[in-house]
Formats: sequence, structure tokens, C-alpha cells
Amino acid sequence: MKRIKYAYLLLLSCLWILTACNSEDLSYDIEYTPIHPLGGQYTVSISRNGTVIAEGVNCFLANTTDYDTDKCWIRIGSYNSSNTVSNELKRYFINGKISCNVPELSFSGTDVMNLAGNVTSSEETFTLTDGKLELNGATAPSGTVSDKISFTYTTTVDSGVTYSVVCYRYTGWNEDL
Repeated sequence: MKRIKYAYLLLLSCLWILTACNSEDLSYDIEYTPIHPLGGQYTVSISRNGTVIAEGVNCFLANTTDYDTDKCWIRIGSYNSSNTVSNELKRYFINGKISCNVPELSFSGTDVMNLAGNVTSSEETFTLTDGKLELNGATAPSGTVSDKISFTYTTTVDSGVTYSVVCYRYTGWNEDL
């Protein structure tokens, strides 16, 4: 009788373990923001009228708080990076909301208020053109294949100057910093 009782308890334990497994939806699709795959952090080189003035600079494309499908934020530099009028090598910082076209992997903006320096309003503006993302279009210094970003822009801080930006999506590898 004891053996039957132990066999019964063992069977109940096995059934309990099997039914305790997660029975939720097992599709492991990642929920992305509406601007995926445009959004992310990029490591960029910046040229001023064709001459490279900065390398390894952080550039961010981020979704808006409204989760717009046709708008995104772009920022070059850190939140508190502000343009220095007296130093032509430190006039490239931008931060503003631009238009994007996710299916075409493109983005642009005209007369966008430049909020560089973590300000709430500004008289400075920038115009961004030819913004595009090429999936798997770049090779980072570590040899990792990554997405390529490129665009040009002008600012009212440095009128008459065209900035060109090109490089790759941030990989996280030390060799790519």
C-alpha cells in the first residue's frame, strides 16, 4: 500500500511540475520603438567643409515621447554639450526633433530648433539633409559588421559651413570606442 501511495505522490509531483511551466505566449518577439531600426547610438566622425574635426563622437537617434512614427530626436554630443562660438572646432553640437521615414531608413529636418546644451528653447537652428541608414553597411574597427549612418547639416551658429557625419552603430566593443 505504501508503494502505491509513493507512486501516486510521485505522479502528482510530476504533473504539478509540468503544469507549473510558463504557458504564456512563447513568441519571443522583441517590442521595438516605432522608429526601429533607425533609433540607437552611433559612433561618428564629423567633417567641417570636408576636413575631419572630430572622431568617435556619440550621435543618438531616439523616439519621441509620443512614440511618433515619423519623428525622432537627434543629438550629437552629450546633453550638456553646447556650441562655442569662439572655437570653430566646437560648433558642431546639435539636439532637436527631426522628421524620419522608417521604411526608407531616412531622416531630415529644416530649421530645427537646436537645443544643444540642454536648453529648453534657442534661437539657434540647424537643417539636416541626406540622412540615411544602411543596414550592415559599415565595418567597425573591431571588424564587427554594423549599420552605417550618414547625413549632412548646417547650423546658424556656423553659417556658411556644411558638416558631414558618417560612421557606424555603436557596438559596445572596447576596440570600437
